[in-house]
Amino acid sequence: MLLRTCLMLAILAGLGVIGVSHFMLRPQIEDFIQVRNHNKEEWDKTQKRLDKTNVVLKATREKLSKTEATLEETKGQLTATTAKFEAEQKRAANLQQMIDKVRSELKTAMDDLAAWTNLGLQVDQVKGVINEAKTLRVANEGLQEEGKLLATRVKKLETELAILRGPGEADPPVPREVRGKVLVVDPKWNFLVLDVGSRIGVPQRGVLLVSRNGELVAKVRVMSVEDQRSIANIMPGWKLKDVMEGDVVLPY
Repeated sequence: MLLRTCLMLAILAGLGVIGVSHFMLRPQIEDFIQVRNHNKEEWDKTQKRLDKTNVVLKATREKLSKTEATLEETKGQLTATTAKFEAEQKRAANLQQMIDKVRSELKTAMDDLAAWTNLGLQVDQVKGVINEAKTLRVANEGLQEEGKLLATRVKKLETELAILRGPGEADPPVPREVRGKVLVVDPKWNFLVLDVGSRIGVPQRGVLLVSRNGELVAKVRVMSVEDQRSIANIMPGWKLKDVMEGDVVLPY
């Protein structure tokens, strides 16, 4: 009987503990359930946001890849455009040089045309004038050559005449103040062109000395006299050195 009573008491005590525990733990369990449900909701929301972020990230990566491809293509186009621009700049510079040259030639042609117009010539007459000028130039050159030959013959005849006259004829006096230089030397015919003439009293057939650095080089006889020029021949036996342009001439 006592055992049954104890068993009943134990059962009642257990039921009491269960009841008390139920009433005391139920709020905590409900809180745990609420927290769990809340965490589950937050997790679901986070998962959705993550999925959405992954979708956006994938789209962004695709867009970035397209952008990089477009950038590379743009770089290539920019390089090609830059090269083309530089080529066009060079071509423009060459064209500008050609334009400047043509303008200069045109200006020269216009100036020449204006000069001919001022002379009273028509365009169709210019060619004839140019040809006539060329003809006159050739004729003038021929006359100059002929004059040189005649001058050479005259010098030779004068030399021969001086030799025929002989040493008996007295030399005309030369003023003591005469000072000059040798302008031209012809070693073949032994005649000189001097920068002194009749203006300072140099006489025809006058005798002059040629010196260099105070040393006697030659003795010459004046064969032809002009106002400020004279032509002289080196006297036979008096060519001590080769006469050079710039040598000094003095009275004998």
